[in-house]
Amino acid sequence: MVGTPATCASGSRRVERDGFCVDTRHGPEAGTTDVSSRRAERPGRAATAAGTRPADSAPTERRETLRGVGRAFGGALLFALPMLMTMELWRLGHTVDRWRLALLVVATALLVLGLVRIVGAGTGGTGFTGHLVDTGIALLVAAVAAAVVLTVLAVVNPVRDWHDAVSVIAIETLPAAIGASYARSQLGEGSHKGEVSGYPHELFLMAAGAVVLAANIAPTEEVVLLAAMMSEFHTVALILVSVAMMHAFVYSVGFKGQENADRPVRAFLTLTVVGYVIAMAISAYVLWTFGRFDGAGLAAAVSETVVLALPASLGAAAARLIL
Repeated sequence: MVGTPATCASGSRRVERDGFCVDTRHGPEAGTTDVSSRRAERPGRAATAAGTRPADSAPTERRETLRGVGRAFGGALLFALPMLMTMELWRLGHTVDRWRLALLVVATALLVLGLVRIVGAGTGGTGFTGHLVDTGIALLVAAVAAAVVLTVLAVVNPVRDWHDAVSVIAIETLPAAIGASYARSQLGEGSHKGEVSGYPHELFLMAAGAVVLAANIAPTEEVVLLAAMMSEFHTVALILVSVAMMHAFVYSVGFKGQENADRPVRAFLTLTVVGYVIAMAISAYVLWTFGRFDGAGLAAAVSETVVLALPASLGAAAARLIL
């Protein structure tokens, strides 16, 4: 190994050749100066590499953002497609009261914001600002997905009939935004978990699951027809069947994500029964928003709510299993 031009110290294992001190040692001690000098060069290289990381990671971040938007688009279609292809809903866009529609949009935004906070966000953002950003993305993607499908199906014309188109798209945004939020946060390779958990949040998740199925079925005429055909006996029997199926889905039949109830009675009362009450409330609100209670008596309204609570309760149970 060759060092710098110098006079070799006496007693060392170096000899002077051509004005340089040459190390004649062999083994681990040889070349320590050169190794240390090479190590000294590494911080500069590391700094250079570190300086280029932001530029290298920017395309990756953009690509991941686009993939997240794609997942959100797919989730929006998956959750809202039945509603998008329901004729009764197309008519509701022309008849529903605008103030009820505005209230539905606000409720949708709050629901998605809660989901982002509990389930997680596609960008992994934290804090209220990050949750607002992810909520806005989910709502925007949901609205675009609904507009694209309805336009391609010739249901709406956003250019000529933009007023009615906005109404239909606003209704469709409810299940679509939930699907977009879920797909962005849970269906990606690097899914981000939420920041909070607990009993109130389990109830919130059940409400979100109930909304998805209730919103897809509430516009149909079958809900009104079934309620008209049912007697009081059928209504009570349907309530019992709905509660039993809801409890069995979560605790008994062995679905993936099934929970073990250490206290069966308490779990039945605090989760299943309360979850069914939430499903009933969601069903009643959606039916009221779509004008199904207009001109109907109390008995008819209760029967319609019980009919819609059957799919809503199953949606609530599915949300507990999945989320």
